[in-house]
Amino acid sequence: MSFPTSNFPASPDGAVVLLSGGLDSTVALADTLSRQPVACVLTFDYGQRAAKKELQATRAIADYYQLHHRVIALPWLSDLLPQALTPLQTLAEQGIQPKDALTEEALFDVNRVWVPNRNGLFLNIAACFAEALKANAIVFGANAEEGASFPDNTPEFRDQLNGVFAYSTLTGVRVETPVGHLNKQEIIQRGLELKVPFHLVWSCYEATDEQCGQCPSCIRVKNAQEQVQAQSGQKAGLGFMNG
Repeated sequence: MSFPTSNFPASPDGAVVLLSGGLDSTVALADTLSRQPVACVLTFDYGQRAAKKELQATRAIADYYQLHHRVIALPWLSDLLPQALTPLQTLAEQGIQPKDALTEEALFDVNRVWVPNRNGLFLNIAACFAEALKANAIVFGANAEEGASFPDNTPEFRDQLNGVFAYSTLTGVRVETPVGHLNKQEIIQRGLELKVPFHLVWSCYEATDEQCGQCPSCIRVKNAQEQVQAQSGQKAGLGFMNG
């Protein structure tokens, strides 16, 4: 569901949610919907390798929840992508090792997947929409597991932005991170409670027919799903290539 920029539906009690189609942002969206209305969801196409699959996922998720969905193109950002997110680069060229040899340190190698100021840029754009829509919150899928290595997934980052938005917007919109205190396993558990349509989620860095199951993002989510199933017997239904 899309909407023209000249006809924003005002949502004084609503939220603008950043949606990549991945696990964290999808559960953050569902959690937000359990508490307040959502004015719109925003997805960014910045030339990342998985852009086509992410756009398919976000459109399907927005349709599932019957939400306004806006795709924002940032073509210039593709020039700044790291190798791990650049289209057509093979896993071997990225230096990503097989799952059994991939250390926790490698999984959270900031330099491997860092896009310069990506979350800062996305959230500032979202603040424009939130102010125009009179929405009181911006939501994104920061989480504790990635916050251990990625500074733009931390409460400190969120709080600093809230200080900035108190001055850069007239409405004082605030950033919220509903899964910011959770790890991947806990996010899946929360998603199960909220009946999230996990079959629509795309967390993979690749643009293959199925999620590759080998990239750092897939490995984190796949491991968490296996842990949830082992402990509770619940199946989230996040699909990966070769199981």
